[in-house]
Amino acid sequence: MALKVNDQVIPTWAIERQAQALFEQVSRGMPDKPREVVHLAAMDLAKERMIDQSLMAQESSRRNYQIAPEEVNKGMKRWLRENGGKRAIEKTKHPVIKNREDLRKEILAQLRYNRLLEEESSCEMPSEKEAEEYYENRPDLFKSEEMVSASHILKKASTEEEFQSAEKEIIAIRERLLGGEDFVSCVQSESDDAGNDGNLGTFGKGRMVPEFERVAFSLEPDQLSGPIKTQFGWHLIKLHERHAPKLTPFEDLKEKIIEYLNERKKDKVFDAFLDGLKEKATIEEVAGI
Repeated sequence: MALKVNDQVIPTWAIERQAQALFEQVSRGMPDKPREVVHLAAMDLAKERMIDQSLMAQESSRRNYQIAPEEVNKGMKRWLRENGGKRAIEKTKHPVIKNREDLRKEILAQLRYNRLLEEESSCEMPSEKEAEEYYENRPDLFKSEEMVSASHILKKASTEEEFQSAEKEIIAIRERLLGGEDFVSCVQSESDDAGNDGNLGTFGKGRMVPEFERVAFSLEPDQLSGPIKTQFGWHLIKLHERHAPKLTPFEDLKEKIIEYLNERKKDKVFDAFLDGLKEKATIEEVAGI
């Protein structure tokens, strides 16, 4: 089914091409759904976006924004460059652009959208007080993650027999370390991952395999772990340092928070404007196009 937005018809093929372009994005948000369900969701999103674009195009056209030809040419060159050069129009699966004239119209429409967006999203800049309140209410956003610095000794294994042998070796190495042998010396003489003396640097959660990470984050500085089995073999971890999360000072973030709040505020103002256009518009499905 095609769509009619006021007097403009959006053909079925354009909606379908837009849905194709959105399919991967939609599927990432619906990982366990059948393709048919994802396709329907992509079609719904495509319709919403094309209705918005149509209303914006109609409104910006009604306001008769004057765009310099040089600005349009510059936008066309940029689009071609970003989409693969001279043959970009042939290669792209854009729902509307099929030739250079389509591209010119699309760039002109986009420049007019930008003028409309600038006019209708205008709002008062958030104050420093608003930024500080946001900072105080969302400290989770401004803390560094918990991190640790550690080294390890690894005896690699891939078969059941190798895992059994590696476990015995790592237990023996641990006994030597508990008896006073130097950790770095053991790395150099025994580890199957001796690069950088086994030092893994500083890392946060989610960087290592779960079995390794769980133990690393449970240790205290200078503590040696027990034997740890992972998909790579058997390990020993020596923790060097724990780095607790730190809250970045407000003064270091103030300008970025104000900028973020301003963009959010502008989005809300423009969404309300767009909702107003929809309320006044006649939007219907039409057949045979």
